[in-house]
Amino acid sequence: MSASRPPIGPQDRRLVFVVPPVTAEDRYGPMASAGNSLPPHAFLYLGAVARAAGWQVEIVDGPAEEIPLEDCAAAVLAHKPTVVGFTTTTMSVAKAATVAEDLRRAAPELLLMVGGPHVTALGKETIERLSVFDLGCVGEGEDALLAVLRHLEAGTDPRSVPGIVSRADDGSVIENPPSCDEVALAELPDLAWDMLTDFPEKYHAAATYLNKTPFTDLIVSRGCRYRCTFCDNQTFGRSIRALPVDKILANIDRLVNEYGIKSLFFTDDSLMTLRSDFEAVCRGLIERNYDLEWSINARTSEIDEEILALMKRAGCWQISYGVESGSWEILKRIKKGASPRMQKRALELTAAAGIKSNAYIIIGFPGETKETLAETEEFLRSVPIDTLRLTYFTPFPNTDITHDMEGEGEIVADWTRLNFYNIAYIPNGLTRKDLERTYRKIMMRFYLKPRVLASFLPHLIVPRKAAALLRGTFGLGKLLVQGTGTGPAGGASGTGGECHS
Repeated sequence: MSASRPPIGPQDRRLVFVVPPVTAEDRYGPMASAGNSLPPHAFLYLGAVARAAGWQVEIVDGPAEEIPLEDCAAAVLAHKPTVVGFTTTTMSVAKAATVAEDLRRAAPELLLMVGGPHVTALGKETIERLSVFDLGCVGEGEDALLAVLRHLEAGTDPRSVPGIVSRADDGSVIENPPSCDEVALAELPDLAWDMLTDFPEKYHAAATYLNKTPFTDLIVSRGCRYRCTFCDNQTFGRSIRALPVDKILANIDRLVNEYGIKSLFFTDDSLMTLRSDFEAVCRGLIERNYDLEWSINARTSEIDEEILALMKRAGCWQISYGVESGSWEILKRIKKGASPRMQKRALELTAAAGIKSNAYIIIGFPGETKETLAETEEFLRSVPIDTLRLTYFTPFPNTDITHDMEGEGEIVADWTRLNFYNIAYIPNGLTRKDLERTYRKIMMRFYLKPRVLASFLPHLIVPRKAAALLRGTFGLGKLLVQGTGTGPAGGASGTGGECHS
């Protein structure tokens, strides 16, 4: 980009955020019909910040609005932007670049920015490989975006902003260190739900996350202090912090009162780790006595009888636990910080409290063997879980585990196929067929249990819940029959992996 740009006056301060139009098949492979479609939370925060700074902001959500890739640039240009910002995971970055190239041809003067987990993990490489983007943003984006917008308003060069990756005048790529200051969550404006087209109707949950409708998820905290080696913590770091309790409750008030939300999923990584704040939120929900049921992600180490009783009173109907594996050897290797015995105890306490449990399990970690897979199968037979999300290990870029994988196995997928449901990595001693066979066996044994089948019957009398269940059943059946796809896709660069935002 050129260092000299004319100042952007108030009448031209138009910013469009874009979710690249990846399809359900891109995101979930054979499980496409069973997948989620959730709001782009990054833009709910960034959009609110930019609007408060005097910019007109629009969100073009390609997947939710079902915009074909070839039509996405036109949908963006219809808002006459001067700045366009993309959020990307590793799997979606190539499609973001395709839309950006279409925009560049149609409107060369646009400033094109890209951020998200992929850019945070591979900022310099992304801008080197995808030269269509003017600026990349590493880490939390609110402060960096405001600084860039101020430079554009003044007609000065934004390439010096902390956390920005850009191309110097000589063509080299420069990555500025992010600011040492965390974004002050308490000072952020209210989330910009009104920027979403047809919210909440355009969004839906997978059957395992859905109870009542209308539904949405909500993210009100950032950071994770735990050390799981396979997980991305680069965007928000290890310092856990949340919106103030009154702001969390105000967001819920708005979702219930303005949008009629009856089912809510806290998709935060570590909200329950902030025990006192979380308890205060629960007490606030009890006082409000809404017709609202909610679920949450949690660690088994955070569970005891007292907190479960409070959650149940506050309307919690399900907890999703990152169990990951039933093998103690694998759990130690990935630094999960929990043993199978601890995991089992938390699941038993959850069942006793009258709350359903959803277990996240990953197979195919480095070091996985037929013996450790068998241990996971046995563990799943011994614990009281209600739903199961089983995925394949995906090597996220620049995470601890990817730095310690040399000689441990083979990466067999390129960036575009890293979606948890395609096999991206095969550990030494195992084959693709071993992983697929184990996947089928676990899923069939679990979901064909009479108890599990019976638990879904009440959903069939409610149209939207029945539709989600039927989509999930179709997707699962397709995966079990077809496997993960056609095999290796392109060169194994070792740099791919979808990051969690």
